[in-house]
Amino acid sequence: MRLLLLACVACTSTPASTTAQERPPVRQPDKHESNVTKADYVGPRACGECHPDQLAQWSQSLHRVMNAKVGDAGAVIGNFAGARLAYKGGEVVFGPGRTMTLRKGDRVVRYAVTRTIGRRGLQEYVGRESPGADEVRLPFGWWPRAGGWVPQPAFDPWLDEASFDPFTPVREPWAERCPWCHSTYPFARRIARAAGPRGLGHGLEQYFAGEPGSERLAVDEQVTTGISCESCHLGGRAHASGQPIHFVPQVPARAGVAAWPTTFADERRDARVVNAVCAQCHSGPSPRLADGTALRNSSEALDLAASSCTGIRCIDCHDPHRADSRQDEARAIAACTHCHATQADPAHAGRGHATTTCLDCHMPRIVMGIDRYVRTHRISSPNHPTKDAPNACNLCHLDRSLAWTTDELRAGWDLKLPRRGGDESLGEVWLASKSPAIRLIAAHAYARSPLGRYELATIERGLTDKLAYVRAWMQFAITDIKRRSR
Repeated sequence: MRLLLLACVACTSTPASTTAQERPPVRQPDKHESNVTKADYVGPRACGECHPDQLAQWSQSLHRVMNAKVGDAGAVIGNFAGARLAYKGGEVVFGPGRTMTLRKGDRVVRYAVTRTIGRRGLQEYVGRESPGADEVRLPFGWWPRAGGWVPQPAFDPWLDEASFDPFTPVREPWAERCPWCHSTYPFARRIARAAGPRGLGHGLEQYFAGEPGSERLAVDEQVTTGISCESCHLGGRAHASGQPIHFVPQVPARAGVAAWPTTFADERRDARVVNAVCAQCHSGPSPRLADGTALRNSSEALDLAASSCTGIRCIDCHDPHRADSRQDEARAIAACTHCHATQADPAHAGRGHATTTCLDCHMPRIVMGIDRYVRTHRISSPNHPTKDAPNACNLCHLDRSLAWTTDELRAGWDLKLPRRGGDESLGEVWLASKSPAIRLIAAHAYARSPLGRYELATIERGLTDKLAYVRAWMQFAITDIKRRSR
C-alpha cells in the first residue's frame, strides 16, 4: 500500500471552466435527503462534468485501479504470454490469453482471469473456473520488485506456506472480502455490514442505523470497479441537482451517537469525519507491537486514531486525488509544524539532528508496505525505548545500545529515564529476535544505513527462513544494501 487515502477535495473549488451561473440552481433539501442507496450514485463521469480537474487526477490515481476488469485498457501488468513457474512439485502456466493453469500430477485447475486487484507495487488477480462459477482470488500474483510471478504466501503474511495448496481449486468467493475496500458501492451496504453479527466496519458506517445485510458484495451492487469519487463523497445524485455534497450519511444515526456536522465545510474541517471516511478501508487487521502499533499496511486509520495527535486529518498530509498518493513529506512536516511551531526550526532537534525530520522520530519506518517499509501512522515519541521493540532512535543508530539511547534522551531532552539495558548493539539484537516482524524491520533499517554492509552476512541467513514472506523481504533488504554499497 502503498498509502491510499480518501478523496476529500473535489467539492472545495470551482474549476475555471465552470462559473457560478452555469451551476444548477440550489433547491430546498428534502428531510434526510438520501446519499447512501444505489439510486443515489451517479458515477465518476457525472462528477467530472463539474469537477474535470479532479476527475483527470483521479483517472491517473492508484485509487482508480484498486480493482479493474481485465478488459480495461492497461489494467493487467502481469506476464500472461505463456510464462511458467515451478512450485511445490507442480507448474503454473500464465496464458494463453488471460488464463492461469495449475498442474500437479493428474490435477489440473484452470482459471479465466476476470479482474485485477492493485496496480503498481503488486497486482493480484481474480478469476473463475467456469462461466457462472464464483469469482475467487487467485493463488499467484505479479510482484514487480520480486521479479514477476510469486505465490501468495510470499506477499501475504497471513497465509501459511506449509498448508498452502494452489493446486486445489479456490472456493472462497472474492466478493466476501476484497471488494469491500477495492470497489465503490452504495454506503447502505457498509451500514448493513456493520449492523451484522460481526459488526464489521471502523468508519462512519458504525454510527448509522440499518438492517443487517450479507457479507458478500455482489458484483451488480458495485457502482465502479476501483475506488471512485462516491466511495468517499457518497452518492452524488442530490448534489448533481443542486444540493450540497456530504461526507456524512444523510440517514438516522444509531441511538446514543453524538451529532455530526451538518454542512460540508464543517464536515471537511472535522478530523472525526475525514478520518472516519478513510477508516472505512484503512483499518485492516495487522499483527501489533505491545503498544498496539500495526506492523503491516492498511491499518493507518486505526494507528492514527490511537495517536496523541487527535486533531490531525489524513488530508493534512495526503492529497487523495494525485496520481501518486504516497505521502508528500514536506506537506506532512508542514502539518506537524502548523501545531508545533516552535519545533519548525531544524536547530530544535539539536545534538546533530539538523537533517532529521519530525517524521523520522515520531513516525519511523516500521510498517511492512506493499514493496517497501513505510512510516507508522501511530504518531508517538521515542521516550520509552526497550530492547523488545524498535525505537526511532536506534533505527538510525543501529550500532548503539539501549543504555546509550537512554543516556542521550536524558541529556538532550531532559527526560527522566532510568538507564536501561547493556552495551550490545540494538540493531544486532533485533536481527536475532524471535519475532519475524522485528527481524525484518531491522534488516530494512540496515538497508537504509551505511552500516548495512557490515550485517549483510547475518541478513543473508534470512534467505533460508521457514516463512516465505520473510525470505522475500530479506531479499529486498539484501538488494538495497548491495546497491547502496556499490
